[in-house]
Amino acid sequence: MIRALRTALAVICAIGLVLPPLAQAAPMTVTVPAGTKVPIRFLAAMDSRTAKVGQGVNFRVSEDVVVNGRVVVRMNTPAVGIVDAVNPPGSLGKNARVHISSLRTTAVDGRRIGLRPVEISPEGLRQAKDTGGAVAAGTAGLVLLGPVGIAAAVLVRGGHVSIPAGTVGVAFTAANLPVRAR
Repeated sequence: MIRALRTALAVICAIGLVLPPLAQAAPMTVTVPAGTKVPIRFLAAMDSRTAKVGQGVNFRVSEDVVVNGRVVVRMNTPAVGIVDAVNPPGSLGKNARVHISSLRTTAVDGRRIGLRPVEISPEGLRQAKDTGGAVAAGTAGLVLLGPVGIAAAVLVRGGHVSIPAGTVGVAFTAANLPVRAR
């Protein structure tokens, strides 16, 4: 009788230890809201001097994306996009820009997650300062030097953008999406 009680108690304890992790690991549908941050890491360098429209851009998700305590996108999941516009530097200190669209990654349940387009520019890596300086120079040039000052401001060129491999940026989910997450 004591042996039967010990066996029953051992079985109950084993069930008590096994059930909570099983219940916790059960998949649950979570809605990933539009605008959820997805940190992405560039796998290759990107430069506005060499970027071409139609060029593919490869990323990796740089950390787990968690919604309601559940992982919906795992760290190191591939993400891809396509360059759809390259704007060279311009006058008045206007910097180059590279626009990447058709961004997507994959959720833990295999569903594709669309991401909003991203624009890569020097301002995207640090606060804008060149354009303001050029506009201020143009205004000062107009006041102090007349037409010659305006011509000088127009000659102030913006810069190219160059992003090294490994740079981490942030993309955002484009729409609400239900995901079966653990």
